[in-house]
Parts: sequence; C-alpha cells; structure tokens
Amino acid sequence: MGCGDNMKPVVLTLARDDLKEIHNRLIEFGISPPKKFRESFTKFCTNVALMPLMYPQYDIIPSYRKAIIEYDYIVFYKVVNIKSKTRVEVYRVLHGKRDIVPLLERG
Repeated sequence: MGCGDNMKPVVLTLARDDLKEIHNRLIEFGISPPKKFRESFTKFCTNVALMPLMYPQYDIIPSYRKAIIEYDYIVFYKVVNIKSKTRVEVYRVLHGKRDIVPLLERG
C-alpha cells in the first residue's frame, strides 16, 4: 500500500513495512479487507500532496509532522526541500498506543 503513482509523498521503507504489518494485523482482527484504513491513508496522501504543512508538528519531536488516520494510527512525515523542491517523506505509520518516541528515533 502506498500513496499512489500520482501522489507526491514518498513512503520510505520503514513506513512501507508498517503498512504491511497494519494490513496483516487488521485482517487478523477480522477487518478484511481493511478498506477504511486504505481509504484513510490515501486521503492523507492526497491532503499532504496539496498542502504539506496542513497537519501539526509532533510536539515531542518537532521535525516530524503527524496525521491521525483510521483506527488511531498516526502517520509521521517530514517536509523536506531537495534542490529547491518540496517533498513529503512518510517515515512511519504507528498505532497511537505504542511507545512512539523510540520508534521514531530509530528511523
């Protein structure tokens, strides 16, 4: 699961792994197919492609911005400038009840 070919956000490896794990976990809990989650992530991608700064900074680690999506998952991303072009990089997609700070510091 990614942001789609026409979308600007780049989903980095850890975030892709998170999305696969979330997909499998939702199916394990009987949410099959996890359509609402997919739609929520796609909406996030559309929103940040149009307005990268629309979601708030993460208070604990302000270099990240955060978007809360379906089932209390949080998308952590950064807005970076590369050769004077703005790019959104999705670093992690984590459940809000996890110990998030160590996971972000690792990635």
